[in-house]
Amino acid sequence: MYIVFGNEIIDSSEIKDIIENNSDFNVEKDLTKGSKREDTLAYQVSINVDLLNEVIKENYELDELNEEELFDEYMTLSDELAMELEEYMPEDVIINARAYKWDNSDNTIKSVLAMAHLELGELKLSDITRRLLTQVD
Repeated sequence: MYIVFGNEIIDSSEIKDIIENNSDFNVEKDLTKGSKREDTLAYQVSINVDLLNEVIKENYELDELNEEELFDEYMTLSDELAMELEEYMPEDVIINARAYKWDNSDNTIKSVLAMAHLELGELKLSDITRRLLTQVD
């Protein structure tokens, strides 16, 4: 799907490729159409828990964390890693990411990743992300 991005038109499949080629995230679904906006890109992404464990091991002993603490670490780390994708995106992009689920069946953390042109503003993008969270899983 094509969206208006500042003064240019961007194909959501190109951004999907950027996400998959420059991170450990897998794009499970293009939610751009679900945003009901012509100026916002959105994706449902997932990242493997084993990859997150490798990063967490640098700061913590995994055995010392209970399941709730581990869940919090997974969610926070997923959000942080998703926000780092901003450096690979076109100029003037703002990103909002929200991890929402630990999927035990495929051992991944699922997140919603939304992005728009800087002109849209962080607050509006945050509202769009919240709305998209109601549409997934």
